[in-house]
Amino acid sequence: MNSPMATLRQRYADLLVSTGLNLQPGQSLRIGAELAHRDLVRDVAEAAYRGGAPYVQVDWQDTPLAKARLVHSQPDRLSYFPDFEVARHRQMIDEGWARLSLVGPEFPDLLDDVDPAAMRTVAVTRSQKIKFYMQAVMANQVQWCVAAVPTPAWAEKVFPMLPPAQALDALWDVILRTCRVDQPDPAAAWQAHDRMLKGVVDFLARQQVRSLRFLDAQPGPDGRPRTDLTVGMTDRPQWMGAAAQRPDGVVFFPNMPTEEVFSTPHNRRTEGWVRISKPAFPFQREVRDAYFRFAEGEVVEFHAAVGQEVLEQFFALEGTRRLGEVALVDVRSPVSQADVVFYETLFDENAACHIAFGEAYPDGVVGGSKLDEEELRRLGVNQADAHVDMMIGTPAMRLTGLCADGSEVVIMENGSFVPEVTGEVRA
Repeated sequence: MNSPMATLRQRYADLLVSTGLNLQPGQSLRIGAELAHRDLVRDVAEAAYRGGAPYVQVDWQDTPLAKARLVHSQPDRLSYFPDFEVARHRQMIDEGWARLSLVGPEFPDLLDDVDPAAMRTVAVTRSQKIKFYMQAVMANQVQWCVAAVPTPAWAEKVFPMLPPAQALDALWDVILRTCRVDQPDPAAAWQAHDRMLKGVVDFLARQQVRSLRFLDAQPGPDGRPRTDLTVGMTDRPQWMGAAAQRPDGVVFFPNMPTEEVFSTPHNRRTEGWVRISKPAFPFQREVRDAYFRFAEGEVVEFHAAVGQEVLEQFFALEGTRRLGEVALVDVRSPVSQADVVFYETLFDENAACHIAFGEAYPDGVVGGSKLDEEELRRLGVNQADAHVDMMIGTPAMRLTGLCADGSEVVIMENGSFVPEVTGEVRA
């Protein structure tokens, strides 16, 4: 007989396949996972095969193995990327494979002493070689979903005051609760949540919001407001949230959990300064207590209490000093209400408003998925070899929008959507 946890884990796997990915009969699946995720991977594979998948490919990731290359490989060989990897990524796009990425580090801090320049070389090489693949994913040409699996080491980092076994249970509880697996009908709960976030999308579209001002008036170290950042949108912004669609109309959820409404800013219309409110992880290295100042859309000044050298390597990449995403998250979200730092972007980005440096989502502009790179560039859609989220939301944040007609609308007070935005409806 299955244990209660095994039953919930199977229910979670079924939800990821049927609702997160909405895997179609005859569609193959690629899973990216750490070795510690193997139990859930097996459950997901079972669910996929029951649903008619011809093939499930698992790309196993192991941080000690990755570190061995970063530390011991000759520097000029870190830019090697085999042709067969390019070929299989091309086949996956040509055949329309769905993609499930499982996160949850088995060795959370193992790369902390690795040279960020080496990490940059490996990451950039891979990104450039399979850019066609990532562009197809970001344009929603195939279904994709990012979800989490707890590991003992990750749980202990999130809940350091709890004994290890209790910490693991606590992290499982948060994941299952925020992914609505604990609901009587998880799929129906996700549909209701989708409707709520789509209501925020509709409000922003009706108001024709063309720029966002994030203001946290609490004094920073220099005595100025902690954050005073204005993010300008493109001339034809499209807001998105929760469920996404393939070009043929197949609906899926790119993130589980997800609490954000997001769009693509113009890459030359951001001004002001901002301090991050949670750790971020360029090249899987932690950056903490970072400050950024923008002028004409570009970061012109930055510093971090932890990870300054990582930011220097990251901003050396073309396009990473400009924004590719701006996202709104209510501090009342279930992820935020967990009241912990997850040290994992999937969760921390769904606990706070955030911006992302680097590559932008084409669908963040109306009709963007049908445009080529040059057409997107002319619209101000940023292009880069990386995309990294930085959380900026706080419980003191006020967010206002400047509309196309010159009027101003309040969107958030004290980190929460005002009633006019949500209609006081929350899933």
